[in-house]
Amino acid sequence: MDSFLQLKTLIFSFFFGMLFYYLAKYNLFLIKNMKTFSKYLITFILVIDSVLLYMYLLFKINHGIYHIYFFFMFALGFWLISLLNSKIVKLCKHLKKFLK
Repeated sequence: MDSFLQLKTLIFSFFFGMLFYYLAKYNLFLIKNMKTFSKYLITFILVIDSVLLYMYLLFKINHGIYHIYFFFMFALGFWLISLLNSKIVKLCKHLKKFLK
């Protein structure tokens, strides 16, 4: 695998980790007032769908070559967006006031 393809896959994994954070956060918002079985079922479906989507898109990008550092970048994207989420929300609120 050439270096450009590796870089493209690393960037994709990083941004997919960010997307997964927001999907997980939205899932938590949806399941707050549900019964226990429904919570587990919906969360399980979210995780399975996200993994299948990640694997499918990774297969489309680099023809099914998986490395552990792709998953490290996924985790880094998830962790970084969880740290910066409050700052992003404040920035969006500021921009919303500014645009009005």
